[in-house]
Amino acid sequence: MITSLDNSKIAQLKKLADKKYRKQFGLYVVEGERLVNDAIKHGAKILSVFVKQSQQAKYNFQNQLVVADNVFNKVCDTVSSQGVIAVVEQQQHQLCCPTGNALVLDCLQDPGNVGTLIRTAAACGFSDVYAINSVDVYSPKVVRSAMSAHFCVRLHVVDSFEQVLEHLGGVPLVVADMDGQNVFQTQFAPKSALLVGNEGNGVSPVAKSHATQVVSLPMQNNFESLNVSVAGSVIMYQMFATSQHN
Repeated sequence: MITSLDNSKIAQLKKLADKKYRKQFGLYVVEGERLVNDAIKHGAKILSVFVKQSQQAKYNFQNQLVVADNVFNKVCDTVSSQGVIAVVEQQQHQLCCPTGNALVLDCLQDPGNVGTLIRTAAACGFSDVYAINSVDVYSPKVVRSAMSAHFCVRLHVVDSFEQVLEHLGGVPLVVADMDGQNVFQTQFAPKSALLVGNEGNGVSPVAKSHATQVVSLPMQNNFESLNVSVAGSVIMYQMFATSQHN
């Protein structure tokens, strides 16, 4: 049983709370029974599983490491922990053309929004998510919000829109913007890439200039916009529904 914060595996786990070390090691943390089980079910590469001593009777993970409660409480990220944490290897997908519909995140900064959008992309069968200068997609808050979607889509972390454009390979770019046409009156190609913009500034001008289609949601009561995760999710479901009928 691990009883010290100085244990090498615990020391690494603590470091993974920092984006710098997640990037350096190519690892991230999933916490909670469902997320750990889903990581296993989807074949994610798991390096370690830590189980809280007082809750170890609940779990029987392969090669699990039992951690004293006082140590576990110092390294868990949630307030009401379920007593299990896993260290998982980040996806190492080569930047490439999507195999189905794709989602492009243009400088999004809110972890909850990013996690929700990744989750919806997975639910709608999107194959790839490209995150341009956005909040770390492997941060604990994003991972929790995505609810296991990290294991279902290919995630690409990129520095510029041009990188994404280069690898879309002619896939039509659909941009979500208030000035676009009604998404419910829009026909989509069998495979398209939806781009959603920053919470405060919207879509970047360079991205909008390369749009094949610009779409928006019709609104009443003088509303001009919705939260990006809500708007993006509605549009993804419309794209998904359209693809079901093609």
